[in-house]
Amino acid sequence: MSAIFATTWKEAIRKKTFFVMGAVTLLYLIFFAVLLHYYVQTVHDRGLIDSLSNLASHMITQMGLQFSSMLMALLTIMLGAGAISAEVESGVILSIITRPVRRFEYVLGRFFGLAVLSCIYATLLYGLILALESAFQISTVMAMSFSQIAAGWGFYLLIPIAVLCLTVFGSTVLKIVPNGLLIIFIYILGNVGGMVEMVGNYIASKSVTAAGIFISLLSPFNTLFAGMERQLLPSSGIAGELMRGASGLTGSGKPASTVMYIYIAVYMVGFLVWTVRRFNKKDIP
Repeated sequence: MSAIFATTWKEAIRKKTFFVMGAVTLLYLIFFAVLLHYYVQTVHDRGLIDSLSNLASHMITQMGLQFSSMLMALLTIMLGAGAISAEVESGVILSIITRPVRRFEYVLGRFFGLAVLSCIYATLLYGLILALESAFQISTVMAMSFSQIAAGWGFYLLIPIAVLCLTVFGSTVLKIVPNGLLIIFIYILGNVGGMVEMVGNYIASKSVTAAGIFISLLSPFNTLFAGMERQLLPSSGIAGELMRGASGLTGSGKPASTVMYIYIAVYMVGFLVWTVRRFNKKDIP
């Protein structure tokens, strides 16, 4: 399995997709730094009162993390969409399964190779976003403790891993492009589910709230982001309460229960096990 892991790692790094997403990430960080510069300058020049300044700081921090998580998920999907199907289509798989490598070792090697790469990218992105805000002395980040940052990082890493579990399973069923498009749609659907649940809570409609929860069960990625958000930006004062009600850019309902997090763990492991079982039964000519 270690050989498959190493090969997967090397292949992913050599792909043009990796370099393109690296360039996009760099552009995003530059844009974010410029935004932070003008925000700090505006607060200083206009002397905004603390409540408005804190609200704006919450919004900027949430926006930075929200779009960075989208970049992270997109890179994971693009790298994992053809994790298995690409080698089956090209016939490369024939030279692998004829060696003394069991099929489940091949699947786990591919998965963990991509998972480690995604986690390294996520860690760098997470650290750079918080470092930029710290450099500009954004109040929300300056108030974070080490334990908050560590807990938020844990939730942040779970997002690409959960996305990858579903993406690798899709690569045993669909070709690269259809699989990638489907996973992107499912990922976006999770954000929609958060909005639907928020609307249901606001209008006190159990049916609308239930629809939002159902969507979140199909696409639990936004739940993990909301968990990270609550670790880093706990509700405090007017700014915290306002942003907690809107829950950033995607909207969400109440904090996820322990049962929901257990479901997400089962969701991830379940798709990975299903991938192994399906590939074991796959007829490869």
